[in-house]
Amino acid sequence: MSSYTEHVTRVLTEDREHPGLGTVAVLTFAPPEGEERRPATLGPRSIEAVTGAIATALDRAEAGEIQAIAMTGTGRVFLAGADLSMFADPTAVANVEAMNRAMHDLQIRVRTSPVPVLAHLNGAALGGGLETALMADVRTAAPGVRGLGLPETGLGILPGWGGTTLLQSVVGPEAAVRMILEDPARDKQISADQALEDGLVDELADDLDEALDQFAALVAAHVDLDETDADVVDPALAATAAEAPSSAPGAWAGREAPLPGVDTPEAEALLDALDAAHGNAETRRTWAARLEAQGAPAVGRALALLQALPGSTLSEALAREATALEDLVRSDAAAASMYSAELLRRGKPGRSPVDGARELRRVGVAGAGLMASQIAAQLALGLQVPVVMRDLDTEIAAKGLAAARDVVARTAARGTLDEAAAAQITENLSATTDLQELAGCDLVLEAVPEVLTIKKSVFAELESVLAEDALLVTNTSSLSVARMAEDLAHPERVVGLHFFNPVAKMPLVEVIHTEATDEATLATGLEVVRRLKKFAVRSADAPGFIVNRLLFRVLGAVLASVDGGADPAEVDPSLDALGLPMRPFALLDLVGLAVADHVGQVLVDELGDRFHASPGLSVMVEKNAHFTERSKTSVHPPVSPTVAEAFGTEPSDAAAAPVGDALLERVQDGLAEEIALMLASGVVERPEQVDLALILGAGFPRHRGGVTPYLDSSGASQRAVGRTFHGEMFTGRG
Repeated sequence: MSSYTEHVTRVLTEDREHPGLGTVAVLTFAPPEGEERRPATLGPRSIEAVTGAIATALDRAEAGEIQAIAMTGTGRVFLAGADLSMFADPTAVANVEAMNRAMHDLQIRVRTSPVPVLAHLNGAALGGGLETALMADVRTAAPGVRGLGLPETGLGILPGWGGTTLLQSVVGPEAAVRMILEDPARDKQISADQALEDGLVDELADDLDEALDQFAALVAAHVDLDETDADVVDPALAATAAEAPSSAPGAWAGREAPLPGVDTPEAEALLDALDAAHGNAETRRTWAARLEAQGAPAVGRALALLQALPGSTLSEALAREATALEDLVRSDAAAASMYSAELLRRGKPGRSPVDGARELRRVGVAGAGLMASQIAAQLALGLQVPVVMRDLDTEIAAKGLAAARDVVARTAARGTLDEAAAAQITENLSATTDLQELAGCDLVLEAVPEVLTIKKSVFAELESVLAEDALLVTNTSSLSVARMAEDLAHPERVVGLHFFNPVAKMPLVEVIHTEATDEATLATGLEVVRRLKKFAVRSADAPGFIVNRLLFRVLGAVLASVDGGADPAEVDPSLDALGLPMRPFALLDLVGLAVADHVGQVLVDELGDRFHASPGLSVMVEKNAHFTERSKTSVHPPVSPTVAEAFGTEPSDAAAAPVGDALLERVQDGLAEEIALMLASGVVERPEQVDLALILGAGFPRHRGGVTPYLDSSGASQRAVGRTFHGEMFTGRG
């Protein structure tokens, strides 16, 4: 029994007369009637509707009833691609083969069409939506359109409805390889302007009327060829056209063969693009192999398809594409990737204000250091109200203000903020040493050193000048919010907002509530995060909250192994299979060794010997040393010799100093144990909160689905706690 409910896309059809084209069959893709706010997507029945409408238009073209075909969408969406909720249902996934066949047959047939085809991208065209647009001979886009791309390899699959095969013939090999392999890994989609530059669209047009005029001009520019000319129809296309009538009068003359021949300049350019650099230290090919070793085969599979294109017929290439998609859609990586995509979709900042949130007319930041200035800038940008920073030191206050205003200037320079808005936000930022300047604030966030006595002192000082209903917010990363508020007259107005560094780039904020935090305070904290366009993940007040608690369970195991005498150079790569964006020693350097040493000790004190306070790390702090050395020639920075010197190299048994798979298993089991404890004690209510937090706050790979699906599929949750976090959802797949 399928749990999948499809929202079937409609295709609205009409004929338009155009002086330069004749009768144009216009196909408009639209969401179901009454669901106009939904994007038009492609599920099994929607594929039938879309391919059926295009096939009918082709029938009419072959009968001489129309002289052109145009496709467009409604609102801000051309066609949003495959309905991802379908992939979460194993029963619905069985439809993929038939969907592939329908789209591929049409990709072949449309290339024998006697009339030209236009796709006007009025809005976003992603995945299967863009692949539908690739059927067209001419593409236009409305200025300002964003959300054009093929995100499939980031979802554990690949563009399987013609995109992997055909994109290179439209934008060239380099842009195609970038869009298929690299852009999804960077969460990047392109705009109409970039699409014009890449050649994905031929012209920009404000609306369909202007697009038809542009289309007519481009069609007229092609040389008319006699319909009997043998060169008009590519023999390979004619032989493989699945449904093209034998009486078809020949393909439109402006159409070119979509695949490169063997040993042609186009084939050579494609191979060069596949071997091009990916970053400073590896090629696209070696990067794909590394991803596959980490459980993410989609990029490597797409790369192999691209490499096989030269010399292929269209039907051969599409058949390989279909096989690859059908294999990948049933893989562990696809199941986990779709799960994480759904987490991100549901968790993204909402459009509506949080119910019960208080109005904020002026906010303050206690502190003006690096973190404080970054947070102040984001508050000013997101809330659009005056933001005042206060520090005891005049010079630090001035530097903090300059740094915050520089963030605003850089935001404006990227074009995401107009000049007038940037000037107003800059004016809204101020700094002072006078406590009374904070007196009129509706909310003050402290970002002072991570020492409980200092934070309590700051809160006590703030409470003496603020109104009784003004919020007190802490940016602590590991300290108890309740203990911070215990001596206040109004602990109910205290909430934690844990921002991650760098604040402008990191999308996660952990929202920490104590037993005393009232509903209005929590709602206001969540509203602040929403207005800053960040993801909020709620956590109870517990040591390390979510991300740091789990990261330091990992780092503690790593440091314990080195403290036990393991070779640091063997320890550092032991967790590569997790697929984290950096190795443990690079992460420690990024966090800062003094901070890591402090947080590690706090967690040992609060949570016991499941965590590890590292003597060797303390020595590294005293030496002002780093775990890694800079390198432009390696993917991961090499381990510094200082590590072995600081930790010592006394031989030890393997149990005390595991490396390789033994250390990986210890980390897996430790994570499973800790998450189970967090769920049992109410730190979080659901494993999905943990997964979202680790994806956004620690870069845990999406192809693992976050952490809990990975722990289920690896067997760690069963080993460590005797059960899985998601039943059988991520176990026993192919």
